[in-house]
Amino acid sequence: MIKKYWKILLVFIIVIAAGIVYYNYNAKNETTSQKEINPRMIMTVEKGSLRKTISVEGFIEPINTEDLTFPASSGSVKVKDIYINEGDRVEEGQLLMELDETAARLNYIQRQNAYNRAAINGSKNEIEEARLNLELSKDNLENLKLKAPFSGIVTDIYIEKGSYYTSGSAATIKDISRLQVEVNIDESDIPTIALGQEVILTLPSLPGTELGGEVNELGNEADNSNSVVILPVKILIDKTDQPIKLGVSASLDIIIGQVQDRVVLPITAIVSINGRDSVIKVIDGKTERVPVETGLSDGLNIVIESGLEKGDNILLNTYQQVPGYGQQNSQGGIPGRVFMEGGRR
Repeated sequence: MIKKYWKILLVFIIVIAAGIVYYNYNAKNETTSQKEINPRMIMTVEKGSLRKTISVEGFIEPINTEDLTFPASSGSVKVKDIYINEGDRVEEGQLLMELDETAARLNYIQRQNAYNRAAINGSKNEIEEARLNLELSKDNLENLKLKAPFSGIVTDIYIEKGSYYTSGSAATIKDISRLQVEVNIDESDIPTIALGQEVILTLPSLPGTELGGEVNELGNEADNSNSVVILPVKILIDKTDQPIKLGVSASLDIIIGQVQDRVVLPITAIVSINGRDSVIKVIDGKTERVPVETGLSDGLNIVIESGLEKGDNILLNTYQQVPGYGQQNSQGGIPGRVFMEGGRR
């Protein structure tokens, strides 16, 4: 019986001793954690700005391209003259080229004579018929002249003086008064794109230069032909004096969200546990976890909506630097936020 009591007492002593050791160990670790706070781990909270963007690429193109054809011609007509060369800049309404008008002018004169005769001796219907034929012949005469539908640059000429034109493109003109870039937006980003959003462009052909632009046109239908759903979007580039060449590549950042004069922190300063965000605040050399409300993120930095003020001191890289938070990861907690590309959680 006495031996039994001694065994119980021995177990009790062992439990007490283990508790003391555990308490001292934790106290030592806690003290160590405070001593291990390096000043370089501490950040003083400041206010700043943040942009969230979608990055895409495309190629510079004119806002309008048109293949020009003679509106009408009967049969094969000789090319009388060409007044422009490839690369020429032309103005709206400028005469570019014309076909031989001999046959068309003869037809116009004949129709004019027929109208004059009908006006003297013809019936009301005969006069109207003659008048309409005269108008058609006049239009056919004018259609032998090819004029620029808008101001731009002539990039291609497909016929030669002295050759015969039947149909098809005679020249190509491109409106370069404004330039644009057509890009493809991933399906997941479609809800964030809207007309008028600001765009920042950089061109490898113009190193060190940034251009501005805006979302000008959204496609009416997404393309899923390659098993990847994308939406075509056109970006209109702001007017510039920079020597931009058609066809060169461009990198674009479409700004889908931005804030100014707000508390902005690196994402590594955020601790997210059980869906609640917090930061590790440093007060008089000691750390305290403080809940915060987070907002817009660009994938590297994040806006703090509430919970911190300018001048507060916090720890950076909390999941690495603060003992105890690192262990939570292996226990199911999330010591640091995990973000997907583009800043989405």
